[in-house]
Amino acid sequence: MRDGLDGLSVRKVALEAHVSVGAIQHHYATKDALLVASAEHITSQFMRRAEEVSQQAFAREGGFAAFAAFCELLANASPTESSSGDDVTPSIVWLWYAAKATQPGFVADTFARFWSGTEEYLMGAIIELFPSLDAADEAAHLLAVLDGIAIARAAEPGRMSLSRAQMLVRRHLDCLSRR
Repeated sequence: MRDGLDGLSVRKVALEAHVSVGAIQHHYATKDALLVASAEHITSQFMRRAEEVSQQAFAREGGFAAFAAFCELLANASPTESSSGDDVTPSIVWLWYAAKATQPGFVADTFARFWSGTEEYLMGAIIELFPSLDAADEAAHLLAVLDGIAIARAAEPGRMSLSRAQMLVRRHLDCLSRR
């Protein structure tokens, strides 16, 4: 997927996977079906990573730390295991799917389900951590902020470094805490 979703083809996937085009088409009849399966796989990987990061933070520092760790992960402001610790690839892939989701179809539906579930998760955490706030509006606002940071990480990694992204996420969460 180095060329983005529009550059993706069944032929390229088959070549990368060292299988025949027919083998790919047997499992994924269309490019959209392949994209949806890919989005579901990426979502599953993200959810596993989110669970791991949140549990580690919870064990160290409690519920707010777990919430902050999840938010940092959403904004791609969480250090990775890569050698540099500053991998913008998750933001780039997310941006490709977000762009593809602007066109009606299976990818947009899959993307909308994931983002709706993410907003619901944030809303639940806000209800628990900040019961006096309007959880629905705060979750929508927080998700928009985190999305913006992730987009900046993808499009302008020089301007939106890992440390800057972390600082902005923490600043926003501190503002929530003071309300």
